[in-house]
Amino acid sequence: MSPRSGVEMPSAFPEGPPIQERVAALEVLSPQEIDARLGDLGYRGQSEARRAASVLAYRHLRRIRRLYLEGLEPEPGTRENALFLGPTGSGKTFLVELMFREILGVPTVLADATQFSETGYVGDDVSTLLSRLYEAAERDASWAACGVICMDEFDKLATSRSDSRFSGQQTTKDVSGFGVQRSLLHLLSAAQATFPPDFGFTSRIRAESLDMGCITFIACGAFSGFRGTAETMAHVERVGFGREPGKGSQKDLESIATRITEEHLENTTAFARYGFIPELIGRFNRLVSFSPLDAATLGDILQDNVLRTWEREFAHEGLQLTVEPAVREWIVARALKRETGARGLRTALAPVLEQAAYEHFGHGKAATVRLVLKDDAVHAVRG
Repeated sequence: MSPRSGVEMPSAFPEGPPIQERVAALEVLSPQEIDARLGDLGYRGQSEARRAASVLAYRHLRRIRRLYLEGLEPEPGTRENALFLGPTGSGKTFLVELMFREILGVPTVLADATQFSETGYVGDDVSTLLSRLYEAAERDASWAACGVICMDEFDKLATSRSDSRFSGQQTTKDVSGFGVQRSLLHLLSAAQATFPPDFGFTSRIRAESLDMGCITFIACGAFSGFRGTAETMAHVERVGFGREPGKGSQKDLESIATRITEEHLENTTAFARYGFIPELIGRFNRLVSFSPLDAATLGDILQDNVLRTWEREFAHEGLQLTVEPAVREWIVARALKRETGARGLRTALAPVLEQAAYEHFGHGKAATVRLVLKDDAVHAVRG
């Protein structure tokens, strides 16, 4: 049923609960309560980004409640489109997944921007984002209209001058640059949009229409090199005796794990130089910067998320996994050196635990497996 027309739409699929019943069942949480739930689910660090995202989630919930329970149409121009910028492994997509899929419980789609192309020539058309949301909502268009779309690797769309050839296609068509950006312009501002319910595999199924007034769109990206671009444009280079050194050291310019400041985000020209259409960046009414994770936060993630998962798996095999403090410090130091955030924790730990699993899993014998640091390397010992 369309919430605007009140007309019952025929469907070949079994109907779920009425949309009003679905929305009424959503738990109403304050931004502070949403933030607290994130901590309960193991999210660590990023206090500023969490506050911004918690308000974003709360406003999303209030919008769909006003529409479906109070009968108040969304005001024009009030759609929430947010851009999350920060180094890899800083928790951008993890935050979206926990907040909207786990805490709010609304239909949520996470998609990789690199798989889309202009008009689907090589890859998927951006309209299939709505097809995925439709599937996540159990093919209920009204419930899908309450959902969230998150496009990861958004910064990769800035590669507008792509000369890459694709296997079997023999084409240099722009598959990931301005073409996709132009396609997203409509998606981020339209009141309604059509999409292929079968993902465009055939032309025999009529396109569906989706109300976009309440959908929240979030783009995530590392934006590597953006800080250097913004600072270079802000700095006036001189020559001769009046020459001043550029801001930041060479190490800062080459570093992966750097924070993009509010001053950098306000430089809209830098986004254009980076490779984005200014109109597209203008569609995002909230730009949220994520900081590189520090040693203390990585240590908490290591214990509460990474090690706890492995400890449970070892326990299922009748084994007790213990990790010495020196090993924890070594793993965190490796992650900081790699500049890959929380992902670096698993990268450093996985080879050692895989070796321990290879040696001790499947024997049905109770034992203790300890991770110890020796000669700047981690070893798994029994007993």
